Amino acid sequence: MIRRILCFSGIAAMAIGCAGFLCFAAVFFLLPHFEPDPMEILRRQTPARVWTDPDGKILHVRRTFDAQWRFEVPLKRISPAVLQTILVVEDRNFYSHGGVDLSAMIRAFSQNLRHARIVSGASTITMQLAGMTETGPRRSLLRKIRQIVKARRLEQLYSKDRLLEEYLNRLPFGRKIYGIEAAAQYYFGQSASNLNRAEAILLCGLPQRPNAYRPDRFLPLAVERRDRVLKQMENLNLIGTAERQRIRRQEPLRFREYRVPAEFSSLAGSPDKMYFDLAAREAGKDCFRIVCAYHPEISRLLRQTLTEQCRLLPGVEDAAGVVIENSTGRIIALTGTIRKENERNGQVNAAVAVRSAGSALKPFIYAEAISGGLITADSILKDLPVRFGRYAPSNYDNIYRGEVRASEALAASLNTPAVRLAEELGTDRIRHLLHQLHLLPRSRRRYDGLSIVLGTAGHTLLDLTAAYRVFPQGGKWSPATFLADRTDRTEVSVFVPGTGEMIAGMLKRPMPGSSGDGPRYAWKTGTSNGNHDAWCFAFSKDYTVGVWFGNKDGRAAASLVGVTAAAPAAGNIMAGIERFSCSPAIPDFPESFRHDRLCTDSGLRATPYCEKTFQGFSLRKAPLRPCRECQPGNRSAIRILAPAPETYLAAPGNALELDLRAESKTPPHWFLNGKYLGRFRERKHKLPTGNHLLKAVSENELESSASVRFRIAEEK
Repeated sequence: MIRRILCFSGIAAMAIGCAGFLCFAAVFFLLPHFEPDPMEILRRQTPARVWTDPDGKILHVRRTFDAQWRFEVPLKRISPAVLQTILVVEDRNFYSHGGVDLSAMIRAFSQNLRHARIVSGASTITMQLAGMTETGPRRSLLRKIRQIVKARRLEQLYSKDRLLEEYLNRLPFGRKIYGIEAAAQYYFGQSASNLNRAEAILLCGLPQRPNAYRPDRFLPLAVERRDRVLKQMENLNLIGTAERQRIRRQEPLRFREYRVPAEFSSLAGSPDKMYFDLAAREAGKDCFRIVCAYHPEISRLLRQTLTEQCRLLPGVEDAAGVVIENSTGRIIALTGTIRKENERNGQVNAAVAVRSAGSALKPFIYAEAISGGLITADSILKDLPVRFGRYAPSNYDNIYRGEVRASEALAASLNTPAVRLAEELGTDRIRHLLHQLHLLPRSRRRYDGLSIVLGTAGHTLLDLTAAYRVFPQGGKWSPATFLADRTDRTEVSVFVPGTGEMIAGMLKRPMPGSSGDGPRYAWKTGTSNGNHDAWCFAFSKDYTVGVWFGNKDGRAAASLVGVTAAAPAAGNIMAGIERFSCSPAIPDFPESFRHDRLCTDSGLRATPYCEKTFQGFSLRKAPLRPCRECQPGNRSAIRILAPAPETYLAAPGNALELDLRAESKTPPHWFLNGKYLGRFRERKHKLPTGNHLLKAVSENELESSASVRFRIAEEK
């Protein structure tokens, strides 16, 4: 009976042993092949995001989504002393085992059995890395088995150096500090590559009980832990007794001043957070070290100028600005708001908000007409009342000037000449132009009318500033970028060469608040209908600046006029930028221009029929259309029949009523001393004493205007 029992016991033991071996084989060899890559879970634990300049200087830092400070660094940028010590402390056989150290497991099992409790886990570095993907109880048999399977899978997929790098970048070091780089910066103000042996050994001893050994709170315990690690290294013959004593007594622990925040913590509170948000969006969600084009001094200048100007504008609470480097397209400064982040609307980025741009689009319409050879800066345009169906735009001041040169019409931001040009170009051509400039997405097809010229479609400050770069860049558009290392930038030729220089010449004049002898930049303002937004865009050869003033809730204010609210700020910013660079002036007569004989009456290329001409200029690659008004049979003249060019007498102290009468194909528009009187063929009008200039201007391009000078004097 006993023999039978012993026989069955032996068979049972063998069965249990075989089952155990099969389970071990399954866990160690078979199951890892069916395990998904654990690194995919680790990658979800993103590091802190870091923004740097092209030289590697850290500009801004932001914690991970779970408020951790963790900076990833490659293994080659970690001090060799850290690599040696961490292997001693955590896993001496790391480079020889396959993810599971069997000898350590046997030793841990015997220790736990002897003490009747868990005193050692025998977890390798790979198993600890695998354990970072687990949740739930920290010590359980099932968790240990999962760690083994995942550790084996990691060893199959990745090199030892990659696993060690991931491990060192994820270790906890107390507080919310994770990874060797964050620990080195927080405790010592050093990078992980600059740690000496004493510092490296102290840090490598922390992960065992990170919050208990924190040197910023429990320095004696941290030093004691370091000494134990040193003794352990001596016992393993990695260092001698003399070397251990030298490290303890002579190598300094260069603790930083804990009474002030760590450098990376202080960099988290940048006032230009919105700039870095947009840079991160452009870089992509998987990029955690962003090399951006941020210029700190110009950013400070932009923010301060906007803040100071906003204080001078009653009823205006916010402002935004953008500065772009023309040659590279780099956005070197962006202020999305001057409100504090914790204030109402303080988190809204006005630089990317869609708003009515007012007259800010007019330079692009003029540029399209110039590029097509329809006009030059000296061409004569009509500033008269106009109506297209139910659309009847008027000038901002409700004053009409009759016939004006294109340069004057653009600089004075007259509406009717711009709308007339747009009507001649056609809405399809204008929409295509705005698409090329990325000012009108193709999906927004409802903005088909001529009113788009006056900014009714809505645009963002950032897009408009980027579009204005087309002028100093020779008519070529390319996307603006927040990234200093972006190279995949496409370039589109929008205007023929010379167009940008001609527009610059039309817009180049002293800015409000500057002296007449000061720098002259090309600039254009915009005011939305109802005084809700004030804009100004200015550009030199090297930089383009765009500013906006308004209220984010859309409230109007009488002070929101582009020329008085936004232009002074843009001028101060452009002048301030000159302190950081010597920007060359845009040439007044570039090589893309040519001298041309122009008709005095039309400002177009003179023909043999043009009696009065002058020497002007046009573009070499955009032949200017010839004057059609002076050709025989095409041109007719308005005849002013009354009053005659003579002196009229009026009773003392009274105005004289005169008959205004003209002969023309269509009723002309009348202007008295530059003041618009209306459109009629005949009307009586009372005039005061003095010298007067009366002008009649026709709507018909082929009908020339007429003028007469006369005088009214008092009877004696």
